[in-house]
Amino acid sequence: MDWGWNTGTHALVFSVERISDTFVGEVDGVNLSDDHSDGEIGDIRSALMKHGILVFHGQNMSNQQHVRFSQKFGPSEIHTVKQYLLEGFPEIIALANRGDKGTKPIANGGAYWHSDITYKVRPPMGSILYALEIPPEGGDTLYCDMAGAYDALSDEMKDRIDGLKAVHSYLPRFMASRKMDEGFQKDGFVLSEEQKAELAEVVHPIVRTHPETGRKALYVNVASGHHFEGMTREESAPLLQYLFKHATLPEFTCRFRWEPGSVAFWDNRCLKHIAVNDYHGYRRDMRRVQLAGDRPV
Repeated sequence: MDWGWNTGTHALVFSVERISDTFVGEVDGVNLSDDHSDGEIGDIRSALMKHGILVFHGQNMSNQQHVRFSQKFGPSEIHTVKQYLLEGFPEIIALANRGDKGTKPIANGGAYWHSDITYKVRPPMGSILYALEIPPEGGDTLYCDMAGAYDALSDEMKDRIDGLKAVHSYLPRFMASRKMDEGFQKDGFVLSEEQKAELAEVVHPIVRTHPETGRKALYVNVASGHHFEGMTREESAPLLQYLFKHATLPEFTCRFRWEPGSVAFWDNRCLKHIAVNDYHGYRRDMRRVQLAGDRPV
């Protein structure tokens, strides 16, 4: 599908090709380092709502341009773990598996299925991830379509989970990763009381309605959604595990192979993702900006 916008003497015409059966659009004709008009941003946003995730290749953005493009869609979500933020650019988190080139390493970052930062009252609406350096093989990211996964549930299962809520907290995952993370061990990272407060428990529905498209999507997160409200972990586990497994069936997933200069812009409200940790011995260096979101309903 071609998208176009004209304003004065400036025109942006770009194409989006769907690269999986149900979601993921590959965009051609957009230079993300340009200062886009509100109309152009509106077209890109419309494409994002249609496809769930947009991927761009051959980009060359400075940190300033990365932040400027992202903030055309709304204010930035600043990550709780400030130790990983890029110096001079608190909107950007550096996702690098090695601590050279002035970045702190993140061991096994995102190597499990998750939606970003569901432990916040208002999780981010989207993420814009930019690849600077990738390994010669491996290091792909898989995405899954949580709206498609919800649609495929039986009517009986939809009725069963209607109204259920899950308790989310990142502290257990954070403390476990801290023991494995070279950067934390070397620098002695300690969470402040303010950071701990940001990681406190919150409650979200396990089916959320998208505020822009109106579609329903599963909203279950193995990284931080530990149990149903009013139930123990043991009581919650069978149904949660079924929903985790169902959402990541092959028919709801797509594998994205990165190139240097690739950008993925996804809707965090209806997608989950996992970074495949299969590139041992090679460097993988990414930069991510997240967009502030709303409370799931």
